[in-house]
Amino acid sequence: MNYIDEIFVRANIQQIREFLLHGTEENNIDPRTYIERLESVQDKLYERLLKDYPNETELDEINDLICDFVIKTQDVYTEIGLQAGVAIAAQIAQNLKTAFEGDVRQG
Repeated sequence: MNYIDEIFVRANIQQIREFLLHGTEENNIDPRTYIERLESVQDKLYERLLKDYPNETELDEINDLICDFVIKTQDVYTEIGLQAGVAIAAQIAQNLKTAFEGDVRQG
């Protein structure tokens, strides 16, 4: 395997996420699907809330607060992710432009 193939083998969205969010290069790759990962934590949260809030009205109230927090957090990090993706795409486009300009001058 050449070094370019090795780069693509190491390319992993979860590792990029870990580095961008936490500045680490830890190998925290979770092989589960997105749905499995979400359901796992959702089930744990619901079980724990049910223990502290057996009253359905209180459970719904605290659940709504948590959902509002999660939705706002999701909104913010999605926007950050989109902007980071655009910045990376712009860098790639600039690198390709520079590479093609070099090919034209050499040709």
